[in-house]
This record gives sequence, structure tokens and C-alpha cells, in this order.
Amino acid sequence: MQNLNEIIQNLDGKAVTLYSKLCGRFEKGGIVYHIRSVHGGQYKTAVVNIEIPCRRLWGNYVCPPHNHIPVCSHIMREFSIAAHIANSEMQQSEDNVQKGLFLVYNFGTRVLKNSVVSIQGDTIIISLSVRLPYNNSAYNTGVRADPTLGIKAQSGSMLAMSQKAQRDSFAKRQKGIISAKALKLLLTKNMPALVERFVSSFNTDALTKAVQLWENQQYIRAFLKREGYVAFIANGSVLPRLGKTDFKDAKGAVPFISPPSMALTMPLPCGKELVGMGIPQGITLITGDAYHGKSTILDALREGVYDHVLGDGREYVITDSTAMGIRSEDGRSIKDIDISFFLKQLPVTSISPQAFSTDNASGSTSQAAAVTEALESGCKLMLFDEDRCANNFMYKDETMRDVIPNASTSPFLDNATMFYEQYGISSVLVVGASGAYFKIAHHVILVDNFKVSEYKNTPTFTGNAHPYRPLPRMVDLSGIGNVCLKRQIEIKDDNTLRFGNETLHVADIIPHVTRGQLDFICSLIYHLTVFGTKGGTTLSHAVKQLYQKINVQNLCDFIK
Repeated sequence: MQNLNEIIQNLDGKAVTLYSKLCGRFEKGGIVYHIRSVHGGQYKTAVVNIEIPCRRLWGNYVCPPHNHIPVCSHIMREFSIAAHIANSEMQQSEDNVQKGLFLVYNFGTRVLKNSVVSIQGDTIIISLSVRLPYNNSAYNTGVRADPTLGIKAQSGSMLAMSQKAQRDSFAKRQKGIISAKALKLLLTKNMPALVERFVSSFNTDALTKAVQLWENQQYIRAFLKREGYVAFIANGSVLPRLGKTDFKDAKGAVPFISPPSMALTMPLPCGKELVGMGIPQGITLITGDAYHGKSTILDALREGVYDHVLGDGREYVITDSTAMGIRSEDGRSIKDIDISFFLKQLPVTSISPQAFSTDNASGSTSQAAAVTEALESGCKLMLFDEDRCANNFMYKDETMRDVIPNASTSPFLDNATMFYEQYGISSVLVVGASGAYFKIAHHVILVDNFKVSEYKNTPTFTGNAHPYRPLPRMVDLSGIGNVCLKRQIEIKDDNTLRFGNETLHVADIIPHVTRGQLDFICSLIYHLTVFGTKGGTTLSHAVKQLYQKINVQNLCDFIK
């Protein structure tokens, strides 16, 4: 760290544009701090790779390559906690908030592959973003008042300065002056202290439990696929969330208990057995009165495509990883999607349902497009909530069939069985207003006062037999490619992306999306349009090719 101290001292009082001089590799206590880059406009951020020997963190623990995901996820979560504590201590240490900040991604309670933490050989590499100090008034004493007048200003006190001194001090701040004292405190004291606290407090037992949980979750996923199930909810799971966030709300929550007729006992690799409700392949309804927990179960199933950490309450809510929530999205943009299976004819003859495009879709056309997109992506489980669907897309009762005898639309209700029998695509539907769905159901789960039972008195219905074969959608990325080349990509907030003039509400597709996931989505779209296919292939094939490239390359290199 001695070299870093010397560099910082030479930058004292100079413009913040010279923060790039900090780049280099520095060592303290056997831990390497590699300042890779400094970027940003008025406020600069440094990207630091912290290289920690594995033995310093977990001694003789051996981390197999296939366990890197839970290990890196656990390290990231623990390091994030240590960084938050360090930030709090820094801001409380003096009456000044411009001393810098440690910025760490937080993926909530999901266990995800990430580029923040990686393991290379016997070294753990943690990527940390550091907001560098800017115009730090605690260390900027400015120009003193004229001592010939007998005025002795206190260090850093603007009120004790003359007007000229104040003007000079403000002028310096507007130019962005580096404070060596603030920078040394941040990089040579607080950052190593943060890392040392993290290393000394790291709990190997907690890491072992996290890896064991992840291994159990992977075993359950393989078991469900092998035995013909699409989802599993363990007894004792806590499904409700606090509002619409991704955090547990255990107050007054009723733990989930499986109906005896749907109970599934599963032996785990650790030697224990897990009991819960297995949802078989096919068509399953979840029904009950309002505010009894139907949508809560469906939301937990939708979130079950991710693995969750111990203590989340949904650790053993496991859903087929290809599951997708299907809903209507009024006003969404659609480009060249074949919805002719559901909508054979349009009143506007210039618009073809075989290559339907619009900037302002209706509820039914947006949901028809969503089903087609699910098939394109390889989805094997579609999740529907009646409250979030377009009723005229989902079903037509007998009265409406009589009123519109030659309707050009084919409701999903008539085709759900065909999707399962011909394409192996199962469906889970939350319903509470129409009994029309019961005739297609293989299983019905009744939710009453947050408790579930199986309802068995349901008729059967085969539906339409004609196959669903939408035309393949060929890639045309010229429009969004130009947007990406111009860098007109913006993350508006935690749920919204903007590409040029088009806005994408990601929360309609991915619930509780994190900032890290948004960054990855933007990187994926950028690489797909700028470095990927130029056309002549389907969208699903183009995306598969890109994921193959990601698996070959380092994930960190891809996100740069």
C-alpha cells in the first residue's frame, strides 16, 4: 500500500480527472487490491478487484468447480453485509458524507451466477466499485482569511472565512479538487479494514450449509423432471412476501402444508427426507375465494425458477426452470409474431396475423404473443393468474359463443389440453370467477383461509385437436442494433429499461428484478445486436448461440 499512498499524495489538490492515476496493483497483508479502472463524469467510480487467497477465507475447505455458483453467491452476500457496515461507520465517523462509498451488488435472496465474485485456482476475486471522494469539505480548508486583519479561520469552516476566501473555496470545489487525506482514508485504511473484517468474520459452517442447500435444490430439480412433476412446495414453506418485495414477511404467515393426496416424499442427498406438494405435469388449477392465498402460491411458483438462500422461506419451492408467467400487457410493442392460431383474421386487412406487429397491443393480442414467445423460448410450464389475463383471450362462455358464432378467435381454454398433449407444455392457472376452467383440469387445488386441499369432482375435456405450429420468427435486429451502437440504452429505475424511444417494463416479465440482472439484460441485448447474428436465423437460435459464447468466455469479460 506504500506505493498507493505515494500516488495519492502526489494527487493532492489536483483535478478529479486525474483519479485514473490510481490504477495499479497494490498489496497489503497478503491480499491484492487491483484498481482496474476509474470511470464516471463529475463523480468518479473506481473498479477494484480484491484477490484473496482461498486458504485465508476457508482454510482447508475444498470447493469443487460445480459448486462455484452457491459459493460465489454466499461470498457476495457476506461481503455485501460487511460493505454496508463499513459504509455506515464511514458516514458516522465525521460530519461529512463526501468521503466515498463502497458499492456492492445485492441479488436479494436468489442464488445466481454472478460476475461480482469468481474463483480462479486458489484465489477468490471480488469485484468492488468504490465511489471516490469529491469536493470533500472536511479536508478542504480553502484560502484562509487575511491574518493581517486579525481574523483566524477555523479549519474547514466557511463561516469563518472572508468573502474572497469563500469564493476561492467554492471555485475549487466546482473544479473537483482531490483531497489526499480523504482518499487515503478511503483506499488505504477503510477498504483494507473492510476486507479484513470480512475475512475474519467469514463463517465456514454457514458456507457449508449454503452449498448443501444448493445441492439439495439441484437434486430436487432433477428428481421432478425425471418423475414427471413441474413444481414442488415443501411443507413448512413461508410463501407470503412483505408487499411486493422479495423479502420474507413471517408475521402471521401460515406455513404451507400439502394436501395428503398430492404429498410427495423426497429423499435428499444429505440423507434426510423432504415432504411437500408435488404438482404433476398437465393442467392444474388453483382456486378459492379472494384474499385466501391463490396468487401468493402462484407468485412463489414463478419465483421457484430461482434457487433461494437459507432463511428465505421458499428454499424448497422448486419450479421447472423453463416456467414463464403469461399475462396481458396492454400497450406493449410486438414485432413480427405469428398469432394466427389464436386470432385467425383481423378487421384491418393490411395487418397479417402471421406476422403481427404493433406498438400498442391490446390485452388479447399481447397475451397471444406471450404464449408464442413462451413456445419460442422452450417453455414447458406456463403460469396464468386470472386477474392478470385478458378474459376474452382465456375463454368464451356458451352465451358468447352463441352471440358470436363465427368468431375468428380461439381461446386458450380450448387449446390448453392440446398444448400439453402435443408439446408437453403444462399449465398452472389461478382462477376464481369462472368454472369453465374445471373441464380441462387434471388437478384442482382449493385454497381456503391459506390452507390447501385437492378438489377432485372435475369433468374432463379434450379441447381442439388441430396442432399449434406458428411460423418461425426470423431475427431483424437492425432497429435496436442502431440504438445500441448509439448507446441509447438506459436503466430508468429498478423495473424499467429504455431502448431509444421504446420503454420495457421488466417487472412484467421478471418479478423483483435486481440491478445486476438489469445490467446483464442490457449487456446481453447489446452483444446480441452488435456482435451477434446479423439475421437469417430464429431469435431462439440466436440467443442459444450467445449463451454458448458466455459459457466459453468468462462472465466478467462478457459484462464489460
